[in-house]
Amino acid sequence: MRDLLKFMNCFVDGYGFAGVASAVEVPKIEVATRDFSAAGMAGPIEVRMARLANALMCKMTFEGFDPHLYEALDITEGSTIPFTVKGSTEDGDGVTHAHSIKMRGFIKVLDEGEWKDGENVPLKLDMSLRYYKRERDGVELFEIDQENMIFARNGTDLLAEHRANIGR
Repeated sequence: MRDLLKFMNCFVDGYGFAGVASAVEVPKIEVATRDFSAAGMAGPIEVRMARLANALMCKMTFEGFDPHLYEALDITEGSTIPFTVKGSTEDGDGVTHAHSIKMRGFIKVLDEGEWKDGENVPLKLDMSLRYYKRERDGVELFEIDQENMIFARNGTDLLAEHRANIGR
């Protein structure tokens, strides 16, 4: 058994939600591709385009009402806030590992769902992200900064030469 998630906590705009946050759907990373076919090939192949196919999105679910979540909602362009998820996993040998997901973006959807008398009302947030960094035990696994054209894997920026080639 490898890295079973034992505990997690979520932070929205620096405010912690231990005991309130119940689920996180971390961003899906899909590489943009295009089909390429030329003379002498038996058929098309997918070629990676050195960018992501879609905007980065994250979803969080919270149990109950908390005014800090409503205060984080903003409809003006240019304002982003930090979202952080911290997790603690344990492997089959009893060794624990610290996981960190640092994101920056804005709340796109705030969904209070259906209210029922006597029941908890989960609050769901969908966030559109500009920045995403994933670490395990303090070691960077990858960092994605869409606006600044950065895609780093294990500390190596895979787009550095492309940025230099276009004067960035």
